[in-house]
Amino acid sequence: METKKYKLLVIDDEKDICKFVKRLFSKKGFLVYTAFSGNQAIKIASKIKPDIALLDIYLKMGLDGLQTLKRLRKISPQCHCLMVTWDKAEEKRKGAKKLGAVSYLTKPLTVTQLYQVVNRFIKNKRKGDE
Repeated sequence: METKKYKLLVIDDEKDICKFVKRLFSKKGFLVYTAFSGNQAIKIASKIKPDIALLDIYLKMGLDGLQTLKRLRKISPQCHCLMVTWDKAEEKRKGAKKLGAVSYLTKPLTVTQLYQVVNRFIKNKRKGDE
């Protein structure tokens, strides 16, 4: 039986973060795509229909993280969006949840935390597919 390769879209305007996360999850067998802006993320998501998106709430150019989240959920409703930010403000968290984010992680993140939250999604997804 072939294992499904999950499509992970990493959206962050910090290219080093995108490269790091891509390397990390590619080694774990994910198909990883990166976008450095909300507009770029929407174009990529339209083509690949990601399973998971790690999305920074603050993007410097174009759409911000919440606008990107809203559009991403329309394009790819099955995508589990995980917001990643340094901002611990409750209103941002509530806004993200209202728009369909399944998790809200605050930076700095450890590799372990990132793996845990993504693996939790995969376990739930596999249960749903059974």
